[in-house]
Amino acid sequence: MFRALQNAFAELFTGLLEGIDRQLAETRDKRRYHLKDKRRTTIQTLFGEVTFERNYYLDREQNRYTFLLDSFLAFDGSRSISPCLEETAVGLAVECPSYRKAARTLSQTVGYPVMSHEAIRQLVLEAEAPLHCPVD
Repeated sequence: MFRALQNAFAELFTGLLEGIDRQLAETRDKRRYHLKDKRRTTIQTLFGEVTFERNYYLDREQNRYTFLLDSFLAFDGSRSISPCLEETAVGLAVECPSYRKAARTLSQTVGYPVMSHEAIRQLVLEAEAPLHCPVD
């Protein structure tokens, strides 16, 4: 049942992301953003893998290539990990006695091996931490 829900979520989420990307393509500044092509990507989420296509543009003002969908969602698409999954993995790393235990717990929750203990360790190292703890 959980696998069926994961597959349904992946289909719905793919449709939603591709719909947003289509709307961004239609309303973009066409003088600034030149459509180069579509690129397929897969991201890991708490509900499983989600594969979708998004438009790739040349930003003529910045003279660089970009995905408007990634900018709109404030998401680094090159990481291939959803922000929610990343936050969950870092939270587990803090609560579990080891990165390996955090990876196992995450795999049990999602239903498949999502990321390695080393990937979780890297996320923890990159995570922003408060500089001070609040005083009680």
